[in-house]
Amino acid sequence: MFAEKSTALQRHGKRFMLAGKKVVFLKPSIDNRYSEDFIVTHDGKKVEAINVKITNENKVGIPLDLFEADVVCIDEVQFFPDQMITHIEKLIEQGKKVFVAGLDMDRYGKPFGIVPYLMAKADHVTKHHAVCVFCGDDAWVSLEVSNDSNTQVKVGNDYKPACRQCAYERGVK
Repeated sequence: MFAEKSTALQRHGKRFMLAGKKVVFLKPSIDNRYSEDFIVTHDGKKVEAINVKITNENKVGIPLDLFEADVVCIDEVQFFPDQMITHIEKLIEQGKKVFVAGLDMDRYGKPFGIVPYLMAKADHVTKHHAVCVFCGDDAWVSLEVSNDSNTQVKVGNDYKPACRQCAYERGVK
């Protein structure tokens, strides 16, 4: 959250586009904060992306465009189900470069979705940090600040970045 993960992902993709490679960007359908069909950074930079639907059975519909791509860039990867790991591994086996961006921890400070597995298997990991909105240190987690009691996963302004100490002071263990 505000650590410029999507900005870095766009930069990786654009670098390969400049080299003449076919790059495909993906995003989960749950992330519709700014656009259904673009990955949009908090400062408004955008790149066209395929909006991937996730069924109620946690199945991922993989678009055919991926098989023609040289490079695949996946944003908000924490929202994809375990099945996405298999798809990513197949893409890598086919010689495609795969870049992902996502939160490694949820609002409770616990490992988030498939991200810990992907980090362990990755050739290279860059951990970006936002700035804690409470004290200005490097953020460690995104705290939920919404008073909405709905348990459904939320994205965007319902969360604020917090450092470890400020998160502990607000109840995250």
